Amino acid sequence: MEINLFFEGVDSYHGFQSKMIREIQEQIPLHRVVLTDKQHDGEDCFDDKLVRLINYDICEHNRYEELVDFNDLIPLSRELLESMKPYESTAIQMLIRNFERDVYTYDEAKQLYLKHLRFWNHIFVTEKLNMVCFNNIPHHCHDYVIYSLALVYHTGLRVCSDTSIPPRLATGRRLDLLWEKTYRRYLELKDIQTVELPEDLEHYYQALLYANEGMDKGAVNRGMSRKHHIEVRRKTFEQYFTPENQWKRRKHLIKLALTQDFHENMDKLAQEQAICKRARIKLKSMRNIKYYNSLTQEPVEGETYLVYFLHLQPEATTLPQGGVFVEQELMIQILAAAAEKHGIKVYVKEHFVQPCRNKSFYDDLAKIRNVRLIHSDRDSKHLAKNSIATASCNGTIMLESIFNGKPTICFGETVFQEAPGVYHIGNVEECEQVLQQIENGQAQIQQNQVRAYLKAFGENSMRAYFDCKLYENDNTITLEEGIAAYADYVVKGLREELEDDE
Repeated sequence: MEINLFFEGVDSYHGFQSKMIREIQEQIPLHRVVLTDKQHDGEDCFDDKLVRLINYDICEHNRYEELVDFNDLIPLSRELLESMKPYESTAIQMLIRNFERDVYTYDEAKQLYLKHLRFWNHIFVTEKLNMVCFNNIPHHCHDYVIYSLALVYHTGLRVCSDTSIPPRLATGRRLDLLWEKTYRRYLELKDIQTVELPEDLEHYYQALLYANEGMDKGAVNRGMSRKHHIEVRRKTFEQYFTPENQWKRRKHLIKLALTQDFHENMDKLAQEQAICKRARIKLKSMRNIKYYNSLTQEPVEGETYLVYFLHLQPEATTLPQGGVFVEQELMIQILAAAAEKHGIKVYVKEHFVQPCRNKSFYDDLAKIRNVRLIHSDRDSKHLAKNSIATASCNGTIMLESIFNGKPTICFGETVFQEAPGVYHIGNVEECEQVLQQIENGQAQIQQNQVRAYLKAFGENSMRAYFDCKLYENDNTITLEEGIAAYADYVVKGLREELEDDE
């Protein structure tokens, strides 16, 4: 049987692509490999008969005409369009909400979605793919279309997701398929405390305990610090908006546009203008954080509350993983209505690096009864520690909460939704039930449950990075080890798919 693989977004640095393919080839013969990335890694000259490389930028910017004549592609059928209906609105939302790109109307976004669909359907049909592998949660229109087509065609599917436990990548067959069975098996052990965790997971477990607040979190948190974010914002402003630099960039590009490569350089000029436009949008949006803070209140000492930390948007944590709750206001409305009946306040805190929210969003939040907006500078850890519960669509706060015995309410699809102390809800009634359990002391989280879950997580994740530059800053794993781990994961998945087909 011919084996045809597709890889979405595999890193091209340090020969990752070619080394990964060779590792897989040594274990199982491949007939065809299709992969997307921004550039060829340059280490090996891939055999065109084996590897088809599709430029990632072309996919993201919907410039497929550079690759194909659409007249040669398979037209979309009624059956396919109807099968894609459950995924269509999410894909279109990704186009409309992505502030990094031009803002589209619904009709414009719909046409672009259909272009994505037609191109990738042609790839699925002509390349006869056996399995599709993602190095991240599909959260752009083109890769979400690929993911959806894999579901529609029942193509083998493997999704890896970065986690807050580096260098661990969560793995699964779909976004919503986790490792509940493995967790239950470990939970049944009489003395899970004696079960040894992998060193990196043991360190993470200890680092997130409040008793170890002084522990260095550098190994478990790669997030951007406030100081670093301010510096990045300053450099962005200097690069694009100081009169001197702005004139230099425009002058250079206009000069290029007047050369013999007129059309090419005019495109560069247009791209530069688009970049400046997007940078202005970002800076304008970030100023809105000041407006948000003008609406905030101080926490009330002794007040019983649960806390919801707003997600950065647009991000995969809400789109697509938030599902119908991509609009965060919907979640807060449910929390506020349920908590009010129990005399519990809902604290809502904005992330200090949120790049693109409108003032109207904050106005709407401020109007919700039983909600208290908290200043973006307030200590999130302190707020979580003194709450009765945390709430999130899908975020790291869930792990931080349960590892410290704090229940958390979850709305979206997340790799951690089956963890102990995580309550997955979708309406006011379910939220009320959870709050009742918390008030009655029925939501206690035992550390043996946490350790059992970490053990299951260790068995259903792999130690690897997809961003090759991260290997240079992590002395616990080498690039070669990461490539080998990923290759083994792919081969295991292929064998499972082949067995299912027999």
